[in-house]
Amino acid sequence: MEKLPDDCLSQVFYFLLDDKTSLHASILVNRKWCKIAINFLWRRPFYFVLADKNTVNYTFSRRKRTGMLMEVILSCLTSDENSNNNNIKKIYNLRNSSRTSRARVITEKGPIFNYVGFIRQLDLDDLGLAIAEWAEYCCSQDSSINNETSLQRNLTFATLLSRRITRNSICKSFKNNKSFIKEIAERICKILVTKISRIDSLSVKPICLSRCIEPSIIIRDHLVENSVYKNIINEYMGFITYPGADDCLSKLLEFSWNSCPRSIQVVKELSLVTSSVRKISFDIKNKVEILAFDAMISLIAAQTALVDFEISNFEITNSILMETLARHMNTLTRLSFNCVNISKSENISVIMQFKKLEELEIISCKLESKEPWPLNLANFPNMIVYRIDDVFPTTIAMKDNDTMFEDSGTMLNTFVYNQFQSYNSETTRSIIENIENCTNLTHFECDAEIDSINLLMPIFLLSTRLQTIIIKNRRRSLDMNEMLRAVRLTRLSHLELEGYWRFTSDSLETFLINSNPLLKTLSLHYSNCFEDDHLEVLLRNLSGVLQKIDLKGMTKRLSFDMRKKAHRVVKDFYYGK
Repeated sequence: MEKLPDDCLSQVFYFLLDDKTSLHASILVNRKWCKIAINFLWRRPFYFVLADKNTVNYTFSRRKRTGMLMEVILSCLTSDENSNNNNIKKIYNLRNSSRTSRARVITEKGPIFNYVGFIRQLDLDDLGLAIAEWAEYCCSQDSSINNETSLQRNLTFATLLSRRITRNSICKSFKNNKSFIKEIAERICKILVTKISRIDSLSVKPICLSRCIEPSIIIRDHLVENSVYKNIINEYMGFITYPGADDCLSKLLEFSWNSCPRSIQVVKELSLVTSSVRKISFDIKNKVEILAFDAMISLIAAQTALVDFEISNFEITNSILMETLARHMNTLTRLSFNCVNISKSENISVIMQFKKLEELEIISCKLESKEPWPLNLANFPNMIVYRIDDVFPTTIAMKDNDTMFEDSGTMLNTFVYNQFQSYNSETTRSIIENIENCTNLTHFECDAEIDSINLLMPIFLLSTRLQTIIIKNRRRSLDMNEMLRAVRLTRLSHLELEGYWRFTSDSLETFLINSNPLLKTLSLHYSNCFEDDHLEVLLRNLSGVLQKIDLKGMTKRLSFDMRKKAHRVVKDFYYGK
């Protein structure tokens, strides 16, 4: 590992992007590892300290971490200005000799790395919350224990404001002077936008209060009127308008926006700053105002090569959104609708023109029109992932003599069709029958009414590359014995069966012997046939391979001896109601 080139080592660290513990441990290995690990830790610094901001787990200890993070950021922002600001130095050198020497050492000491230069992902609400948390931390008891830290902070404030400041005046100003914290926040953002060389991902995701999750006391305090967080909204939301933002955001690749009235201007300004965004994600939790909708359309239209588009909690009442997306029909490869109300199928029929589409997800959406399903996937020769998940109404009619994939489904490797609200076997048949030609499937998932095992047989016979199968059928009892004896699935590693699937231990063993799969996970829920003989077959044929068995709601009870044996052979064995 030590001899790996930097670019190879960076690729390894990329897979640890969400693993803060491993990244921190890598800092201590050697200087080379330290530099690369710091790069990834600081790619999105607020992600780690504010990850629990919407939960009760965000406590005062987290505030301390957030405050200390901002201290490091400020040390990077002001280090260059400190070295050139002789007036500030003179002010602090007039103090007594013991303090003077200490202050001088602090003044001349800079950060080891330019940490701010590593930042590539930024959430504007996280930035505002971090500034507010730092303001609270500055006045806390924890921040005043170390005298050198207090002196360094005073120097930082003096540099930001170009005037001398003390800890007492800081606390007094934070509590009583709204313009003071506004001035500080604006100054921080202005310097920050010039110090970050390039932002790849920008987001606006406000603190979300959920009825299901109790927020912490700290977060609730930030949401009251006249709080520091509320008072500096215009300052951190104005990040895009500050000098240097054009350079910082000119190569932006991703933008994610959870709508709120105070951030509409951010979307409008961004459409004027960058045209390089490849992925856009909108979550419209509130009723869309005309201004918000116009801002969305402007941002989409301003891009030159949009590849990935997601939208959630939205209502498509006209064709404007889809017509704007149609400008990117030659580049768009992924499209995702989540909780979207589609008033007319003709409003989304333009999707048929997106010939380069590789992934299509329609999740928890409502299609009010009773017209035939407008998405004939035979038009998408490059389709890789197709997912219809809990669409209402469940009756999806195909046009006469219309098929979904015909001969063009050879690229498809992931198929998901789930209906949780109600079942319609005719719809299930009309959809599944049209993927029989998709021989390269690796993931097949269906939670809907299947009226015959013959519907699944052709798919499992032809799709020999299947690695994951998840099928749920709670209303009909279907016999799987013939299918288990016929299919050969050598690559199968994950199998979930839920419902009344019937099969004998002999047919199960025939399948395991013929396929010899590397089956690592087996999940059976509410089976009315599984008993000791079946478990014995699994343990005998998959010993050393099977890592997890999940048995839930079994009609027939397994013996104590077989359960004990399963615990010895399988690493993770669960048996319960």
